[in-house]
Amino acid sequence: MLLTALIASVFVIMQSCSVPKKTSLARFAKGSLNKLVVLETPPPMPKMAFRDVNGLDVSLSDFRGKTVLLNVWATWCAPCVAEIPSLDRLQGAHGGEDFVVIAISMDRHIDDATSFYKKAGIQNLALYIDPSFSISTKVGVQGLPISIFYSPNGQELARIPGEVDWQSPQVSALLGAIFP
Repeated sequence: MLLTALIASVFVIMQSCSVPKKTSLARFAKGSLNKLVVLETPPPMPKMAFRDVNGLDVSLSDFRGKTVLLNVWATWCAPCVAEIPSLDRLQGAHGGEDFVVIAISMDRHIDDATSFYKKAGIQNLALYIDPSFSISTKVGVQGLPISIFYSPNGQELARIPGEVDWQSPQVSALLGAIFP
């Protein structure tokens, strides 16, 4: 009995001295992801419609079952324009059954975004536009670009305001945590 008490005491002391392991994605908020934010009570994926290049309505709920990286951008936003090729490479490398990058342009006319895609040689990233400009309100956008990760069940995982290098080692580590 004395031996059991001693072992239990040592276990309690070791547990109290150990550094708690961060389980939140917030632990990745460094380097190129220094602006990563994990909300304490994350909102669900907003219910909203936007349009594809053919003018057809699409909604975020159409992508349920996949991890979604929603990116809100515009051709008049210099950091957005710099980031889109990196998002295109991310979609090319990781897009598929389980993951999709959804880039929604805030341009007034889809022709502006289409021209940019052609000039920049964007091949893997589908083009969407929000003609109502309501996405900024629905996801709480305070500036462009912004990227928001959603889980396959539609729960927000994390958001990153500003431009991100989607091929950085920090992003690779974050993706490794999101895609077990």
